[in-house]
Amino acid sequence: MFRNWSIAWRLGGSMLLASLVILGAVIGYGYGIARQILEQELEAKAWQLSRAVTARIESVEVAVRKTVDGMGGRMAIDAPKRPETLYLLLERLVRVNEEIYGASIALEPKAFGYSETYASPYVYRSWNQLVRDDRGKRADRYFVQDWYTTPRLTRQPLWSEPYRAASRGNALMVSYSTPIFDDQDRFLGVATCDISLEWLADLLQSLPLGKGGYAFLLSRNGTYITHPDRQLILKENIFSQSEEQLNPKLRELGRQMVQGREGFIPYGDVFAGQHGWLLYRSIPSTGWSIGIFFPEAELMAKVSELSRREGFVGFFGFLLLIPVMMYISRSITEPLRKLADSTKSLAAGDLDAPLPIIKGQDEVANLAGSFVSMRGELKKHIDMLQAAATAKERIASELRIAQSIQMELVPKTFPPFPDRQDFELYAMMNPAREVGGDFYDFLMPDPEHLWIVIGDVSGKGIPAALFMAVTRTFLRAFVQEEASPGRVLARVNDELACNNESNMFVTLFCGVVHLPDGVFRWANGGHNPPFFLPAGGKTEFLPRTKGALVGAIEELAFAEAELKLQPGDTLFLYTDGVTEAMNQTQQLFGNDRTRDCLQELRQQDCVGIVNGMAAQLADFAEGAEQSDDITMLVLRFFGPDLTDGHPGRTDDA
Repeated sequence: MFRNWSIAWRLGGSMLLASLVILGAVIGYGYGIARQILEQELEAKAWQLSRAVTARIESVEVAVRKTVDGMGGRMAIDAPKRPETLYLLLERLVRVNEEIYGASIALEPKAFGYSETYASPYVYRSWNQLVRDDRGKRADRYFVQDWYTTPRLTRQPLWSEPYRAASRGNALMVSYSTPIFDDQDRFLGVATCDISLEWLADLLQSLPLGKGGYAFLLSRNGTYITHPDRQLILKENIFSQSEEQLNPKLRELGRQMVQGREGFIPYGDVFAGQHGWLLYRSIPSTGWSIGIFFPEAELMAKVSELSRREGFVGFFGFLLLIPVMMYISRSITEPLRKLADSTKSLAAGDLDAPLPIIKGQDEVANLAGSFVSMRGELKKHIDMLQAAATAKERIASELRIAQSIQMELVPKTFPPFPDRQDFELYAMMNPAREVGGDFYDFLMPDPEHLWIVIGDVSGKGIPAALFMAVTRTFLRAFVQEEASPGRVLARVNDELACNNESNMFVTLFCGVVHLPDGVFRWANGGHNPPFFLPAGGKTEFLPRTKGALVGAIEELAFAEAELKLQPGDTLFLYTDGVTEAMNQTQQLFGNDRTRDCLQELRQQDCVGIVNGMAAQLADFAEGAEQSDDITMLVLRFFGPDLTDGHPGRTDDA
């Protein structure tokens, strides 16, 4: 369908389509580059935020650890004897450190000489006031809990797993405990601080993550410490959540986080079915992990909006480009259209039709100039063709006349002597061109002698035909004067060779039959030897006689030969167009094939032999064009009629 459009529409449409493809490629490339840059900036921002949060958490952890470790060291040095002293120390510690919700010293029984078996002074905040308490008097004895027994046995500080303190309004808490030893390495107890983690939730919520982004913390075993969904905090861990959602990606993420690894990955369908990017890293001091999620839809909104605006601008630019392209296309193709309309008249034969005048030096102007030059050359060529056609027609007419004259020079009426019964004669000539150089002739200068002649002039066309006519004239004249075939050929040779500036020649076979007794005498001037078909034998060549080409050299002699014909004997005279006939593969018909065909046709009359040979030649050639004339003459001798004394065919002939 595109090929059926005009050049203007094809040119304009192609340019517009190319512009549209380029515009789409530019927008797509810009979108890809913007997305890549945004991802790079987002990753840098995510790492910066995670480092800031980690630093904030670790600063609190370091401060608490130093405070508690310092408190334990002071206890080992001072070894206070009165509980009041311990409470005052704890109150000062909680009052000075805002991160600490409460502080306690859990004593080993009688470590400091107290009468109580178990004592654990504890000070905590409550409505901006400090409240004293003694954990040793509670039912849940502290000396069997992990925060006490683990530091005692490991002799190392311990961060507890996050927990909710029901006595403190179900607040999210975490405790730091450190063992206390005296200078003699005796275990005195455990100093501990309780820290509220509510500030962590506030810290993570204050991060600039957009509307759909959020951050969360995992404990060492994968439990959610902070999360936007408060139903998950301390109630779910990332592994149980992955099992509920049948989400292996979430399980693999949890495994990476609890192992303390870090990364920035594109993550889809993990968090509430959203696609986006996730950064995760560990907090070495606590063993926790932080995750920060950035949703793709919100972050790509600006890039998508930019791409849409570029698309709108490009589309309106494309609409403005349409008339410009069509104007340019028409300005280029309009001269071509006018030129095409003019060339239709030229193609119809009107060489005088006006051609458009196109100014300029561009290709269209040059094309128009070429058409003007072509029209002039066409006029000259047509005039030359008309002159050549006239001359060719004149030559063809002359050739037709020459062919008619040539064919009138050879006998065409058969049987030529209808009142003679002692022989049968038939001949055929088929020129390769309009006129040729082959000829045959026969005549009876008296009732007892029959002359037969066949010849082939060198060359083709009118010169050969004229040379043939002259040769035939001389033959007919000398036959009337001479009784010897050899003398006839000698006189013809001398006449043709005299003043033969064209160096033409002719091959001639000339023979005479004495009809009363059947004696056949002949002479050959360089011609193909005829075939002899005896009535009761095989087909063979006539014996050869010495004789050169006729018309080439003067004063030549031609030898004669003699043969007595029996009733039913046949002579086959031919030119080389028979034996040299070729087929499509350039094979010659040849003497052997000619002899075999004559052997098969020997039972036919003279007409049958000639027509049979012509059919064999046509089948062999298979339509191949022949380069030489084909001439054949057949004479069959029946002998004299002895019953009445007159020449004639016998009853059983």
